[in-house]
Amino acid sequence: MQLGLFPLPLFLLPGGVTQLRIFEPRYVRLVKESMADNRGFILAMKEGDAVCTFGTHVNIIDFETLPDGLLGVTIKGMARVKLSNIVQEKDGLWVGETESLPDWRSSQHQAGFLGEALAALFDAHPEHANQYSEDRHFDDLNWVCQRWLEVLPLANNQKQWFIAQNDLEEAKQFIDVLLNEENPVEE
Repeated sequence: MQLGLFPLPLFLLPGGVTQLRIFEPRYVRLVKESMADNRGFILAMKEGDAVCTFGTHVNIIDFETLPDGLLGVTIKGMARVKLSNIVQEKDGLWVGETESLPDWRSSQHQAGFLGEALAALFDAHPEHANQYSEDRHFDDLNWVCQRWLEVLPLANNQKQWFIAQNDLEEAKQFIDVLLNEENPVEE
């Protein structure tokens, strides 16, 4: 399926929620088309002048007129996608063919420490936590790992690598090591 692309240095995975300010005419068009038939669009990253290979299919879940008169939209990640045949249209809007990737296989493990640390991070940053007012799953390891990957300061190639994985094991190990380096357990 061909969908419009919104290239940003923003990383969002399924279940993730964020807000965007829309002001360029090409993205106003993207939002209008997305809302007209509820097909959503792809949040993609750019590396230089090129759109990266993997992105996230998002849906608009809310919109508003911002105090500065711009359009504000709240989006939620629905599925990871692989992109191909990426082209830029006359008005500058990027479009590409999308192939949905399967959801990460559920883990049999509880989120434990990773979920508790994410809950503490949400408590420390209520402006971010407010986006998940009723949709928090600190016991779901998939959800927890995806939220950690969104907030960690990773390079685009690292984000692309994680989004391309078939399950959460690499992400879990990476986040676990990172958090344990920051907060070593005293023996």
